[in-house]
Amino acid sequence: MEVALQKTPASSFTKQIVSLAALEAAITIGWLAYEKYQPVLLSKFQFTEFASILLIAQGILGAIFHPISGNLADKAFREKGTKFPVIISGAAFAAVIFLSVSVALNTDPGSGLKWILPILVTFWLAAMATFHSPAISLVESFTPVHKFPQVAAILTMVFGVIYTIEPFLIFILNKIGLTATFMLGGALVLLTAYSIRNISMTPPTEEDKKALEKVVVEGSEKRDLFLTGFFVGLFKTLLLFAIPAVWVHHQFFGNTYKEFFTDPDYLQSGMLLFSAIIALPVSKLVEKWGPAKSIINGCIAAFIIALPCLLVRNQIFSFMMIVVMGAVYSLLAIASLPYVLNRAKAGRAGLSIGLYYGGVSASTAVVLLMLYWMKISVN
Repeated sequence: MEVALQKTPASSFTKQIVSLAALEAAITIGWLAYEKYQPVLLSKFQFTEFASILLIAQGILGAIFHPISGNLADKAFREKGTKFPVIISGAAFAAVIFLSVSVALNTDPGSGLKWILPILVTFWLAAMATFHSPAISLVESFTPVHKFPQVAAILTMVFGVIYTIEPFLIFILNKIGLTATFMLGGALVLLTAYSIRNISMTPPTEEDKKALEKVVVEGSEKRDLFLTGFFVGLFKTLLLFAIPAVWVHHQFFGNTYKEFFTDPDYLQSGMLLFSAIIALPVSKLVEKWGPAKSIINGCIAAFIIALPCLLVRNQIFSFMMIVVMGAVYSLLAIASLPYVLNRAKAGRAGLSIGLYYGGVSASTAVVLLMLYWMKISVN
């Protein structure tokens, strides 16, 4: 029996996408703070040898907890008609870890209690994966299928804008200090997660519940979704982190003192600014090509431009590639969400999104770990 779940009224679409975009912004800021201050924390507490272990943990925990939390959210929807309990529980857990880290920062680096810090960071990595997939899977409940690319474009714009203003955000975070930064991160995650309670879902009928219980996601489907996330994540991380880091490390722009050319963050910001600017036009392209073809084209384009980007030392060429990489990144980011939601079986959007994000987490950790072993900094 095919299950046709009802979507929420179109009149609430704007309010719901704003709530979801705010949560995406909070998550992005949380990851940005982690990326910037993790090396500082490890150095302060003399745990630099744990850097590679935490990268491995990031990939493993993401690959495990994204699908688990997505599946739990689907189960909560079948039983209670809402995914909110799973989302707010995960966000509250993350907020508590944020607060715990802020307290641990005041621990004497020479104290035996310092060993709690890497444990808390590991918990934080797990916590951030426990509510992201369930939250993003809510898109299915209030968005018509033909608008999936538009929603993905909005989320891509949010991500791009946050990273574009990263230097300004880091300046502010440096001013308020590490402790206040992690307290603020916890508050942002919890408040924005609570705000999406407004995203209503039409509860399944008793007949729907019985039908949903019989829906099974085959092993081959799980594998395909995970591998899609892995390869899309691989190319996105290559474009966003690896290539700019290699450019700076090997001085592709020559021996210059201009900060834009000596810090990967500025190159990433330039790329993501362009990806955000063209997000809505790219969503139209995804509608025309279809999500699957868009992902294939994006991966092929990323593969083709990667080698020249890493070999050609020419400033004009590199500037051109920042624009091209921004366009390809935007295409991959926007096509992914519609692809996964279109592939998701009825009542299994959370699991499908979780498998995709699990693959992204795994490949991102692989690339970052390789760069770490090559002593190439992405920050």
